Amino acid sequence: MDLTGADYFYTLAQVGITFSGFSALLIAVRQMRGAGLSDFHNWVSRIYVQSGMVTTTNAMLPPLLFGLGLSETMTWRATSVLIVLSSVFRICRLPGQWRNVTIRPLDPRVKIHMGLILVLNAALLCNAAGWPFAPAGGLVMFAVSWYLFAFFFQFSESIRFFFDHEEEIDN
Repeated sequence: MDLTGADYFYTLAQVGITFSGFSALLIAVRQMRGAGLSDFHNWVSRIYVQSGMVTTTNAMLPPLLFGLGLSETMTWRATSVLIVLSSVFRICRLPGQWRNVTIRPLDPRVKIHMGLILVLNAALLCNAAGWPFAPAGGLVMFAVSWYLFAFFFQFSESIRFFFDHEEEIDN
């Protein structure tokens, strides 16, 4: 018996890897323009490459756990918890990392992104607990997809940082 939605998770993993590679191209584009990379540029690049890799990891967790012999219900519970742990760790570090690389205030779009992810994490914890519904893969699919779509949006908004003047974004 195959895990429900396994093909979708494999597709998300492929898109996550592609996103990481595409994000890394920003560094080359900026350097081809003759501009250096500030701490902020390096951090933004690293965050997007990591985001694609985290998406890939999260997408591969359900098929891996199921393949290791967990029942489908336990797969959804364990995956939900592991995604939340990873997400909370990254979200809690983000404001401090931002402050370390720029004097700019944290953008409202980033604050909204963080808030929505925390709400989604709460839903994943409910999924893991089996409340108010039995654990299901649909919410896990939605969560991994949402993270990826949110990273796409943040990436499209952040791309301007690679074409702004450094004095506007750096310490």
